[in-house]
Formats: sequence, structure tokens, C-alpha cells
Amino acid sequence: MPRDDTQLIQACLNGDDGAWKELIERYGRLVYSIPIRYGFSAADADEVFQNVFTIVFRQLRKLRQQAALAAWLITITHRESLRVARLARSHEDLDENIADNATPPPDRLETWERQQLVREALNRIELPCRDLLTALFMESPTPSYDKIATRFGISVGSVGPTRARCFKKLEAVLVSMGFDHLSS
Repeated sequence: MPRDDTQLIQACLNGDDGAWKELIERYGRLVYSIPIRYGFSAADADEVFQNVFTIVFRQLRKLRQQAALAAWLITITHRESLRVARLARSHEDLDENIADNATPPPDRLETWERQQLVREALNRIELPCRDLLTALFMESPTPSYDKIATRFGISVGSVGPTRARCFKKLEAVLVSMGFDHLSS
């Protein structure tokens, strides 16, 4: 079972190399997607990625709200991306650099960021809700309500209301993580 962010942070602070690897695996795509959204080359995105995790390594003890790790990483990554962009601008014309690089559409990058945050939020809610939402929205093909009811030992008529309660819990976690695009 994956550790929640608080457990993961504590393991990192205790020098657990596996926890650092897990942290990077969990948030690496999110961190990498931000400089790509700015139009950075792969090399510059790699530099931002490395710098961000170096900052995290040095500053993790100072993180006050451990449940807001994803939002903190996003903030650090945006700031580091801007810093690297300013440096690049002093060495070459950034517009030429951006034009030479094929970047995914911004909406795809935003989708990746949102997916990462939702996955992290799912890991923070209790198992029955996590498993139910995962079954309903991540399994392919999506199981029928009859199959869901059998799997979870509930009546078919309670699948919908249970799903709604689980969505409320997921929404609360997303809001606590700083995710403010719930209506989009």
C-alpha cells in the first residue's frame, strides 16, 4: 500500500532512500510537466526537474503543511521555471528556443497535472472509497453497478449514493491540496 504524503515525507526525513525514490516517482511527471508547459526544451525541463528536487531535498524539513506537498511542489516548480527562463533569456532569445521545440498542447499538460493530483488525492482517502472510485473510473472496461455491488458487498441501489459520498471525500482532499479547478 502506498504511503500517504505525511508518511512519505517522514520517511524521506529519516533518510529512507526508497522514500525519496517513491517521492520522485509519485511527483516527477507533475514537476516535469510544468517547465514543458512554459515551452522549455527537454534539457531545460531536466534542469528545472533536478533543481526542484534539490530544493525539496534541502527544504523538506521546513514544509509546515505536509498534506499540501503537491501544491508546494507546483509552487517551487513554477518559481524555478521562471528563474531558469530568466537565465536562458540572458543567453539566447527565448522565443527562438520555444519555436524550435515541439511541446505538447497546454491542455494536455494541464490534464496530466490534474490527473497526478487526483491520483494523489485518491491515495489519501480511505480504502473503500479509493477502491470504489478506482473501479468506477479507472478500470477498463468499467464494471457495471451489479458487479460493483457484488464486489463491495453493497446493494445495487446504494452504489450511486456511496459513489457521491466518496466524491465528496475526494473533493475535500483535493481542496486541501490546493486544487481549485473542480468546476472545470
